[in-house]
This record gives sequence, C-alpha cells and structure tokens, in this order.
Amino acid sequence: MVVGIPVKEAILNNIQGIDTTGAYAATGLGLLVAAAPFDPDEYYTEVSKITRIEASPLELSVFPAIVLAPINTDFDPEGTQGTTTIAAKYRLQLTLLLRTRDEAVQKIERFVRDAHKAILVDLTCGGNAIWTRAVSDEVFYPTDDDEPYTIANVLLEILYRTPRTDLNLPT
Repeated sequence: MVVGIPVKEAILNNIQGIDTTGAYAATGLGLLVAAAPFDPDEYYTEVSKITRIEASPLELSVFPAIVLAPINTDFDPEGTQGTTTIAAKYRLQLTLLLRTRDEAVQKIERFVRDAHKAILVDLTCGGNAIWTRAVSDEVFYPTDDDEPYTIANVLLEILYRTPRTDLNLPT
C-alpha cells in the first residue's frame, strides 16, 4: 500500500493553494483567490480561478485566471559519494490571463508581481521543496483583431529532494 502523495504533486497542490481537504489554503497562489484570505492591501489582483491544465485548448469562462502547466523535471544523476537521495529541478509554467484591453500593461504587470509575491510567501512549498524561484516572465498583449485577453507566462523552478527509496517523502 502506497502512503502519501508524490512530492511533485504536493508541491503543485501548495502552489495552487489547495490544502489536504481540497479547500484553498493561505499559501502559494491560493492567497490570490477570494476564498482564501485575499488581502487588497497586499495584492492588486483578485483571482477568480486557479486550475491545472487538463487538455489543450483549455476553455475558461472566469477571469482573472491562472493555469498551471508542468513543463519538465531535471533529475540529478545518482550520487557518486554514497548519497541516498535524488534531487530534482521541477519547472512549472503559470499562465496568467486577464480579459482586458484597458490599461493592459499596468494590469498584467501587477498580476505578474502578485503571482511572484504569492510564491515568495512559502519558498519551500509547505516543506516539500528546498527552494522555489520565478525564472522569467513573458507577456502577450491583445491586438485590434484579437479578443481582449492579456496573457503572461511566468516560469517557476522548484528544487526538491527525495530519498531514492521513497518519492513521496521530501528531504
């Protein structure tokens, strides 16, 4: 019988802001959702939905929204010094979506800032990671022909470690 959940899943849950009961917790991006203790004195953007990518194309009907998409994981080679752990760098893309044409630059830059700040609240992702950092962001603005969506992709990198014998246990 397998006990617990994989460390990568626990990290993703923490970033999304979902606790063990399925409710939004006061860590990670959950801080940006009204169901969590959203603080308008700390954040500019109140997010309506945080979801994980299930398939493409993804259909959203509420905004602002954040879509989480795991990108890749680089695993360190097995240790030559007798180590009993595996270290990994996990990359995750946050796609921030606003439905706006007015003040698009200001609103999306504040949204990027808010997502970055929410991640900084818990750099260890609930004790599951060694550190978490925002690596880069890329912004796309609407054109006259497009729907009025402003989008930013924020790339996160999370370093975590597990024992070789238990990928469900962070070390």
